[in-house]
Amino acid sequence: MIKRSASSRHGATRIDSMSAKDTTNTGMGTLPPRVLMPTLRRINAHAAWCSLYEFEDVVRGVDDVRMLELEHGAWFPPRHRIARSLAWHGHHPALTGMNPGLKSVVVDREYDVFMFVCMNVWDLLYLNAIHGWQSRCKVKVCFLSEFYSWQVRQYDHLLRMLSGFDHVLLPFASSAPVVNRAIGKPCHHVPFATDVLRFTPLPNARRRVVDVLSIGGRSAPVHEQLLRLAATRDLFYVYDTLPSALLMPTNPSEHRSLLANTAKRSRFFVVNEAKFGSSEKDRQSEVGARYFEGSAAGAVLLGREPTVPSFREDFPWPDAVLNIRNDGSDVEAVLDSLAGKPEELERISLRNAVHALRRHDWGHRWDTILQLTGLMPRAALGQRLLALETLANQAAPSRLQPAPARGAR
Repeated sequence: MIKRSASSRHGATRIDSMSAKDTTNTGMGTLPPRVLMPTLRRINAHAAWCSLYEFEDVVRGVDDVRMLELEHGAWFPPRHRIARSLAWHGHHPALTGMNPGLKSVVVDREYDVFMFVCMNVWDLLYLNAIHGWQSRCKVKVCFLSEFYSWQVRQYDHLLRMLSGFDHVLLPFASSAPVVNRAIGKPCHHVPFATDVLRFTPLPNARRRVVDVLSIGGRSAPVHEQLLRLAATRDLFYVYDTLPSALLMPTNPSEHRSLLANTAKRSRFFVVNEAKFGSSEKDRQSEVGARYFEGSAAGAVLLGREPTVPSFREDFPWPDAVLNIRNDGSDVEAVLDSLAGKPEELERISLRNAVHALRRHDWGHRWDTILQLTGLMPRAALGQRLLALETLANQAAPSRLQPAPARGAR
């Protein structure tokens, strides 16, 4: 267990808010912000990023956070396109110092923690628009959502930018030791999560009017089988009809609420390993965000378990996933096997929802990060974790024993 130490106090000064939208959480009382957290929500509006913005919102709700909404600067489209091209294809270290067209921000006071949540290693270039974050922030933490081991060789020049952080957090468990060796800084496997209070069907479960829900990347053969069943049987199948690259919600929070409200009204939730069907994964099996969202919603997960050992550490309960064949040939049989067993379906659903309440909220991840940084949690985090545990205890029958608490590795 990582021991916590009391946080230091810093005088409140100002940050240049003329160059970026500056959103400070005022819900924590009169304490000055101790966490500086830039966000890319004004830069990238794609649906895939909304889960990360949800993470930021949960942190902002339980701690004293100054959130900086980075913004487009002059001539953003051409500068962004050129910077991206050079950074991906050029390996000279100087290329990693470019500002890809954002308005500049100057940090002119001290913070205990600098928290940067990003999707891929290229997003690190956005930090070049923030001046003073390394010297003004005591502990620097980066949550890098997607990074595969093979990318160390091809993007080593970008990866070196992570050496400016004290801790690098990676949801992809197999990548953590590889990145650690590459940058020589502590790298930790910290899995995905979700806003479980938003996704949970408890305490008042909704009617599950959707039979099967499929979001994001999917198996074509499985999808074809589900389409056939939807056409020939009384099965309500909800699925994406637009490529994910085209999905740009007008409001990230509303998008997450729509997903949550649909998922907790669905009996089955289709899951696949991260970046399923993409060549980017290069045979590296990892746990994607869908597993956390579906289980939090109390849906029965239908798909394939990732082969990475961390899956069993994060989902150590029976029937966490009902496995089906890659060709979808047994989808109908698996659904039929449970069609006449409503009590069994309810047990699996409740077990998923309860364990998610106990271990897979973004608040649990923030608690892990605070342990790494040595800071004491604010009262709001304790209240959130207590609310999650209380819901779990009220819903769980005595035979549902709690799984061991999930911490950083």
